[in-house]
Amino acid sequence: MSSETTDRGPGRRWFAATRAVVSEDDRLVPPLLMLTLLSGVTDAVSLLGLGHVFVANMTGNLVLVGLSLTGAPGSAPAGPLVTLGGFVVGALLVRAVAPRQVGHRTLLGICAALEAALFVAAALVWSYDDVAVLPILLGAVALGMQNAAVRRLGLAGLTTTVMTSTLTGLVAGRAEERTASTSRRQALSVLTLVAGAALGAVTVRSAGTPWTLTAVAVLAVVVAVTVLMGASAEQDG
Repeated sequence: MSSETTDRGPGRRWFAATRAVVSEDDRLVPPLLMLTLLSGVTDAVSLLGLGHVFVANMTGNLVLVGLSLTGAPGSAPAGPLVTLGGFVVGALLVRAVAPRQVGHRTLLGICAALEAALFVAAALVWSYDDVAVLPILLGAVALGMQNAAVRRLGLAGLTTTVMTSTLTGLVAGRAEERTASTSRRQALSVLTLVAGAALGAVTVRSAGTPWTLTAVAVLAVVVAVTVLMGASAEQDG
């Protein structure tokens, strides 16, 4: 009996720990999908209303810089370079300023709250910036912070912006990586980004660029509140 009880103790603890990890991951899926939606909306508004650049996905900006170096028609290096610079600054802020003892959930919530403030500022200055350099810069800093925080969180299948690797993992990932939960997250991530881009395009055409940036800020606030409340409940528990 004693041996059986001893065997069950660690087993039960392992099972409880596994359930805790799974449930924590599941709780993070909705806010990360909201950030993915935010990324799609942001790239739509940056392409259609801020000067044909990508604020969330940096791969496109690297291509645009390459095109501008060859003098391709309609390509200019200023916008993509500003966006790349802002993105790097945002990522470095998270790396350099965020203390390591801050929980990953708390860090993500704080970054989402700062994103909201940056997008509100972008909406406010848009009317006064004919070439939209400042709104592009503010949005890029926000998305650089988001990507750095999400990367530190490290939830498989949900990067919120990097869809090339997500799509590759979904269709050609190694067998040990293609778990049901990871594949489901990857599929949802791709679909959510597409939906965000479509929503952003409709909103820009119907409501204009400033209101779309404001909608992005509201979405970031929802994420911040959701994540920070979850982090607070975790600490209380």
